[in-house]
Amino acid sequence: MSGLPSEPAGALPHARVRIALGGAYATLFFSLGIYMPFFPLWLGERGFSPQEIGAALAVPLLTRLLATPLLGLLSDHWGRPKALLACLALSTATLMAALAFCRSPMAVYVVLGLAAMAWNPSFALLDAYSTRQARAGRVDYGRSRLWGSASFVLANLAGGFAISEAGADLVVVLMVAGQSAFLCAMLVLPELPRPPARAAARLDLPRARMVLVLGIIGAALIQSSHATLYAFASVHWAEAGLSLTAIGLLWAIGVIAEILLFRSGTRIVRRFGPLALLACGGVAAALRFTALSFDPPFWLLLPIQILHGATFGATYLGTVELVARFAPEHRAASAQSLAGWTVSLAMSGASLLSGVLWVAIGRDAFLVSAALGVSGAALALVAGALQPHKAGSGGDTRAPS
Repeated sequence: MSGLPSEPAGALPHARVRIALGGAYATLFFSLGIYMPFFPLWLGERGFSPQEIGAALAVPLLTRLLATPLLGLLSDHWGRPKALLACLALSTATLMAALAFCRSPMAVYVVLGLAAMAWNPSFALLDAYSTRQARAGRVDYGRSRLWGSASFVLANLAGGFAISEAGADLVVVLMVAGQSAFLCAMLVLPELPRPPARAAARLDLPRARMVLVLGIIGAALIQSSHATLYAFASVHWAEAGLSLTAIGLLWAIGVIAEILLFRSGTRIVRRFGPLALLACGGVAAALRFTALSFDPPFWLLLPIQILHGATFGATYLGTVELVARFAPEHRAASAQSLAGWTVSLAMSGASLLSGVLWVAIGRDAFLVSAALGVSGAALALVAGALQPHKAGSGGDTRAPS
């Protein structure tokens, strides 16, 4: 693309950058794939009560809201995103290892909170780094990101088997191993040059700022529509008589659809644009969650779960690309972190609301999820109508042709 800064001296060949970046996503999401299903088991083995487990899991959610935007600002101010990600990986691995030596709930809360302040922002910061590499033509963002989803599933399956054989102490070991491997991947990747300040031109357009704000809020609403699904779908399906194998298959189908979308996502977003992907994700959420409110049989749940590729995958890709196009390059990390912060805030609120709704109206809570999807799609359409078509594109997440 014209006007892009030249590669820094000693930059790696593109193939090595693509492999290392895919490895960075795989290792970062491997730790998450261990943490989400198995860390509560580790806490239980340590003698934590249900209330203490709930409190421990809430700590990273709170610290994420504080740390993500601050570290985004730090990344842009320092101008060395790869170095910051490597520092965060080292800090996270060290603090996760320290969890093994914590003997009280308060010690776990403190150490886990500090680890989360380094770990959670890494996801948005890696997206910002990746989209800048994609704008320079070195990588295909979607094909790099899909390795994160694939690794997450692998961690669920292989991690579950290994932990069942070796015991819950292996949970922290695997989390540390994932973060250590992430550190190695970041050390292999090249540092990005500091972008010129003139890249800010597009965001200076009032309409462009409004498009970005509306798009991020719309994406947050669509992603928050998943809260009831994540909290209660497995419980509801088990109560309906589905086996654990069948429930696992339903979740796996959704992630496979997500991976397939990521593989072709760059071509799709170049053809239709990020706001169209957001609108598609919102409409798909309305269809998916309305269908779930009718308690469909297993054979219908299979195609419904395929919609996860649109409700999550298209929304995620649309959000990342929207920020890459409309935010100035020298504020890429801040903008991606702000988008992640907004989604996290919406998801936290929707998660709290989902519990109240499920007790009050049961599976009809999915209709509220559908309404969130419709609202997000509507905001994406409004943003599309406001889009300043004559402004510069600001870049895309394409691979070299």
